[in-house]
Amino acid sequence: MAKYDLLISGGTVLDPANKLEGPADVAISGGKVEQVRAGIDRSHAGQVIDAAGMWVMPGLIDTHAHFAGKRSTWDPALGHGMLATAGTTTAIDFGSTPEDLFEGTARKGAGLNVGGLLIMRPGHTIPRDDPPTLEIQSIVADALKRGALGIKVTGGYYPFSPDVTANFIFVCNKQRAYMGYHVGTKSTGSRLDGVRELPRLVGERARVHVAHINAYCRGSVLPSLQECQEALSILSARRAQFNTEVHQAIPNGTSGKCAEDGSVLADVARNCLKLRNYPTTADGIRRAIKDGYASVVREKDGRVEFARGQEALTLFEELNTDCPLSFPVNVPSSAFILTTAKDNRGSFIVDAVATDGGSFPRNIAIEATAALVRFGALTPSEMALKLSYNPSRMFGLLDKGHFSPGADADVTVIDPERGKATVGIVAGKVIMRDGRVLGSGGRLLVTPAGEQAAKASGLPYQVLDLTKSKLYTGFAG
Repeated sequence: MAKYDLLISGGTVLDPANKLEGPADVAISGGKVEQVRAGIDRSHAGQVIDAAGMWVMPGLIDTHAHFAGKRSTWDPALGHGMLATAGTTTAIDFGSTPEDLFEGTARKGAGLNVGGLLIMRPGHTIPRDDPPTLEIQSIVADALKRGALGIKVTGGYYPFSPDVTANFIFVCNKQRAYMGYHVGTKSTGSRLDGVRELPRLVGERARVHVAHINAYCRGSVLPSLQECQEALSILSARRAQFNTEVHQAIPNGTSGKCAEDGSVLADVARNCLKLRNYPTTADGIRRAIKDGYASVVREKDGRVEFARGQEALTLFEELNTDCPLSFPVNVPSSAFILTTAKDNRGSFIVDAVATDGGSFPRNIAIEATAALVRFGALTPSEMALKLSYNPSRMFGLLDKGHFSPGADADVTVIDPERGKATVGIVAGKVIMRDGRVLGSGGRLLVTPAGEQAAKASGLPYQVLDLTKSKLYTGFAG
């Protein structure tokens, strides 16, 4: 009888939590890490994965992805498989509804651990854009009860006043709900001015997850380098109050929806058009598509891709402007600076590298960070820190992000030469190998308030204690 269920043999193990970067084998039994050392006898394992020449790190945790909800031109649930193929083992959907997340996981799940945030969309998921405190309290409590980990305020699309935004943060903190924030209020935009507003919103004690900090450093207010420096200064001054991440892809994602008068509704889309001096109108978008600057995101043959040129224009018209767009506006140097920046103690200022992808075709967290390792900007262990250990702390996933005995056996195996994940393992089961998705369904991540909703879904689930997350560690508010 085999001593271990699975042995990952002959790889270079990257486990910064245990200060391990070198040749070792990882033995797994019962969905947990049992032993990590060099020279474990292969005959003791029921299944062996030969990882010679590969990096073996704790499973990739994507702290900001999109794979639930409803889209006009594609099925977001395709993101489960897209994430698994990219080496992801755990992902947080940053803005849909718990019901959509549960449904998509049952229908197209790829074996990932998944949690999500309820998006605050006035007139759709919440009644209005000026809710008083008691209403916000009910909104947050209801989100948790329905199975969300918390909420997301998307200032670039559905901005609230500064006071209402601050109140959402305060209420989430009070209820120990997770809050993701795409910066911007009715007084600022989804730019550096929105980052400058953060100290006012959080005060001396409040805490929030600031989404994709690089998306606000595109050169809209100052040169992008100066925007990065100022953003880092703001984050550094209040490190304990923020969870943060960077995504690495050049294409962004936004909405092309326009009002009846032809004006573009989304602040993000307006910013993208302004960067190249296009009018912020439907005609401006049409010109941007014709010039090759804008693309429409759509599903084709079971994949999510970019439509360009005449095909994109046709979709834009058929959908009466209400379609997802992409512009190549993310600045590579901003992503580089924000990913690698450290404080005077040698700690990273921005916690993690995420994708803002999932069903959007930019799941390149591994490729991008592996490139930074080849460039010498990160060590292999620092890559694992940004992709797995730090993300695990951000959400209180204390049994993930490391290979200590008894830890969850979530593993990502990476070909360092290609910068590609070759194997993904969740709870000791292979969910992806060589680009083929082998897993199905998924394990829901919920708070205690959402346990009944998770149970009713029929899917496996795990209850998280968010008081153990980095967001709330040491928080007495």
